Amino acid sequence: METKPRPTRIKNLTIAAIAGQAGCLTLTIVMLALFIGLWLDSRMGQRGPCTFGFLILSVPLSLYLMLRFTISTINRIVPQPIPERKKPIAEPEEE
Repeated sequence: METKPRPTRIKNLTIAAIAGQAGCLTLTIVMLALFIGLWLDSRMGQRGPCTFGFLILSVPLSLYLMLRFTISTINRIVPQPIPERKKPIAEPEEE
C-alpha cells in the first residue's frame, strides 16, 4: 500500500538537502583556502602566515556565499498548492 508523502516531510527533506549542500560549499571553500595557503607558504619558504591568512579570509567569504546559495535555492522552490478538502454535502432536513 503506497502512501503519499506529507507536505511536512517533503519540506523537511528539502531543508536538509539545502543545509547539506551549503555545508559542502563551506567545506570546499575552506579546503581550497588551506591548500592555496600551504602552496604559497611553500613557494615563499615560510611556515604558516599565508595559510593562516587565507583560512581567516575564507570564513567571511564562505558565510557570504553560503547565505547567497541558500537564499537563491529557497527562492527557486515552487510551493505546491494544497488541495482543498471537499466538504460533505449537508443532507436536507426533513420536516
